[in-house]
Amino acid sequence: MLKIGMLTSGGDCQGLNAALRGVAKTLYNELGDKVTIYGIRDGYRGLIEGDYHEMLPEDFSDILTVGGTILGTKRTPFKLMRVVEDDKIDKVAAMKKTYKDAKLDCLLCLGG
Repeated sequence: MLKIGMLTSGGDCQGLNAALRGVAKTLYNELGDKVTIYGIRDGYRGLIEGDYHEMLPEDFSDILTVGGTILGTKRTPFKLMRVVEDDKIDKVAAMKKTYKDAKLDCLLCLGG
Protein backbone atom coordinates (compact mmCIF):
# COMPACT_ATOMS: atom_id res chain seq x y z
CA MET A 1 0.00 0.00 0.00
CA LEU A 2 1.40 3.37 -1.07
CA LYS A 3 0.47 6.26 1.23
CA ILE A 4 0.59 9.74 -0.24
CA GLY A 5 0.13 12.98 1.69
CA MET A 6 -1.05 16.10 -0.15
CA LEU A 7 -1.04 19.69 1.03
CA THR A 8 -1.50 23.14 -0.46
CA SER A 9 0.45 26.05 0.94
CA GLY A 10 0.99 29.75 0.51
CA GLY A 11 -1.54 32.13 -0.95
CA ASP A 12 -4.50 30.89 -2.88
CA CYS A 13 -3.86 30.59 -6.61
CA GLN A 14 -5.59 29.23 -9.66
CA GLY A 15 -5.24 25.58 -10.43
CA LEU A 16 -4.65 24.10 -6.97
CA ASN A 17 -7.79 21.98 -7.05
CA ALA A 18 -7.09 20.98 -10.66
CA ALA A 19 -3.57 19.89 -9.70
CA LEU A 20 -4.85 17.93 -6.69
CA ARG A 21 -7.48 16.26 -8.85
CA GLY A 22 -5.00 15.44 -11.62
CA VAL A 23 -2.56 13.78 -9.25
CA ALA A 24 -5.29 11.90 -7.38
CA LYS A 25 -7.02 10.71 -10.52
CA THR A 26 -3.74 9.44 -11.96
CA LEU A 27 -2.82 7.66 -8.73
CA TYR A 28 -6.21 5.99 -8.46
CA ASN A 29 -6.22 5.01 -12.16
CA GLU A 30 -2.70 3.58 -12.05
CA LEU A 31 -2.67 2.00 -8.58
CA GLY A 32 -6.34 1.47 -7.73
CA ASP A 33 -6.74 0.15 -4.20
CA LYS A 34 -2.95 0.00 -3.73
CA VAL A 35 -2.84 3.73 -2.89
CA THR A 36 -4.25 5.81 -0.06
CA ILE A 37 -4.24 9.59 -0.23
CA TYR A 38 -4.23 11.74 2.88
CA GLY A 39 -5.24 15.38 2.69
CA ILE A 40 -3.33 17.63 5.05
CA ARG A 41 -5.44 20.60 6.12
CA ASP A 42 -4.24 24.19 5.84
CA GLY A 43 -0.77 23.57 4.43
CA TYR A 44 2.19 23.18 6.72
CA ARG A 45 0.05 24.02 9.76
CA GLY A 46 -1.71 20.69 9.26
CA LEU A 47 1.58 18.89 8.82
CA ILE A 48 2.96 20.51 11.97
CA GLU A 49 -0.17 19.75 14.03
CA GLY A 50 -0.96 16.34 12.55
CA ASP A 51 -4.24 17.52 11.02
CA TYR A 52 -4.83 15.14 8.12
CA HIS A 53 -7.54 12.80 6.88
CA GLU A 54 -7.92 9.98 4.40
CA MET A 55 -9.42 11.07 1.12
CA LEU A 56 -11.54 9.00 -1.23
CA PRO A 57 -11.78 9.22 -5.03
CA GLU A 58 -15.12 11.01 -4.77
CA ASP A 59 -13.48 13.78 -2.73
CA PHE A 60 -11.78 14.88 -5.94
CA SER A 61 -14.95 14.94 -8.06
CA ASP A 62 -16.52 18.21 -9.19
CA ILE A 63 -13.70 20.39 -7.81
CA LEU A 64 -12.38 21.83 -11.07
CA THR A 65 -14.65 24.86 -10.90
CA VAL A 66 -14.39 25.31 -7.13
CA GLY A 67 -12.24 28.27 -6.13
CA GLY A 68 -9.53 28.04 -3.54
CA THR A 69 -8.31 24.65 -2.43
CA ILE A 70 -10.36 21.83 -0.94
CA LEU A 71 -7.57 21.26 1.59
CA GLY A 72 -7.28 24.85 2.72
CA THR A 73 -4.03 26.77 2.82
CA LYS A 74 -2.04 28.92 5.19
CA ARG A 75 1.06 30.97 4.72
CA THR A 76 3.85 29.53 6.80
CA PRO A 77 7.09 31.37 6.04
CA PHE A 78 9.73 28.83 5.03
CA LYS A 79 12.48 31.02 6.51
CA LEU A 80 10.90 30.63 9.94
CA MET A 81 10.45 26.84 9.85
CA ARG A 82 13.57 26.25 11.92
CA VAL A 83 12.80 29.06 14.39
CA VAL A 84 11.25 27.90 17.66
CA GLU A 85 8.86 30.68 18.61
CA ASP A 86 6.86 31.47 21.75
CA ASP A 87 4.73 28.34 21.25
CA LYS A 88 7.91 26.25 21.83
CA ILE A 89 7.10 24.01 18.84
CA ASP A 90 9.98 22.70 16.78
CA LYS A 91 8.11 22.85 13.46
CA VAL A 92 10.55 20.69 11.52
CA ALA A 93 10.52 17.96 14.18
CA ALA A 94 6.70 18.13 14.34
CA MET A 95 6.41 17.78 10.54
CA LYS A 96 8.75 14.79 10.54
CA LYS A 97 6.72 13.21 13.35
CA THR A 98 3.44 13.62 11.44
CA TYR A 99 5.04 12.16 8.31
CA LYS A 100 6.29 9.13 10.26
CA ASP A 101 3.10 8.69 12.32
CA ALA A 102 1.00 8.68 9.14
CA LYS A 103 3.49 6.23 7.59
CA LEU A 104 3.60 8.31 4.42
CA ASP A 105 5.68 7.19 1.46
CA CYS A 106 5.49 10.54 -0.30
CA LEU A 107 4.43 14.11 0.38
CA LEU A 108 3.11 16.32 -2.41
CA CYS A 109 3.33 20.04 -1.60
CA LEU A 110 1.56 22.43 -3.98
CA GLY A 111 1.83 26.20 -3.82
CA GLY A 112 4.22 28.53 -2.08
